[in-house]
Amino acid sequence: MRSLPLRWLRQGVSATRTIDLSGQTALVTGASSGIGQAAALALAEAGCDVAIHYNTGAGGAEEVARAVRDLGRRAIALQGDFTASPEVDRVVQQAAQKLDGLDILVNNAGSLVRRVPLAEASDAHWDHVLALNLSSVFWACRAALPHLRRGARIVNAASIVAHTGGGHHSYPYAAAKGGVISLTRGLANELAPRGIRVNAISPGTIDTPFQTRFSSPERLAEIRAATPMQRLGSAAECADAILYLVSDLSAFVTGEVLEVNGGQHYA
Repeated sequence: MRSLPLRWLRQGVSATRTIDLSGQTALVTGASSGIGQAAALALAEAGCDVAIHYNTGAGGAEEVARAVRDLGRRAIALQGDFTASPEVDRVVQQAAQKLDGLDILVNNAGSLVRRVPLAEASDAHWDHVLALNLSSVFWACRAALPHLRRGARIVNAASIVAHTGGGHHSYPYAAAKGGVISLTRGLANELAPRGIRVNAISPGTIDTPFQTRFSSPERLAEIRAATPMQRLGSAAECADAILYLVSDLSAFVTGEVLEVNGGQHYA
């Protein structure tokens, strides 16, 4: 086998490199539980100071903040309704001020809200779901831009439903998550000249409070059986994907969607 020229080899790099984000700052939205909570803790373990956004989960957000502080990092919990752009602007501004700027933005806030048949769907329901799951990502990126240092990274939470159309009566959520993927790719092009990378994760069915709220145990059992890896994913596995996308391991990756679904999308 022909060996590669030495110019292709990275000097002094171990095959067991660790992710070190020491001295960096992050805002994670929707971080009081589930994937957002796991992401906030993973970033703190890697060295980040973290702003933890929540809407109604004050107790969960404070618990995450305490855990971040126990790791020796700065933490602040910030409440805000992400269906309203002024609230998003305020939360991002407060996070940037308290943390002295931002290196990482994880847009995780979102919810299916509720399942509504098309014939019964109101404009208000449609607008609410899209505001929370899609517009909030745009608003947060726009608000963060003046505070993002060169080399900053943005990771948006999409979903497998962007590809499948979603389950029973969840089409607004699926439409919003499809928009997140397109927005991610558009912003990657927009912000690359500023040295800012923008990527997304696309979780499959993850064992979080989101799923227990919106899916029955019987439905989750069906999904588990139909997934090639024969299980649901974990919030920690999604957090690991986020860590990869905000680390130097993905330094030449932007505009990509990292599927975290155990093969579910391809089954």
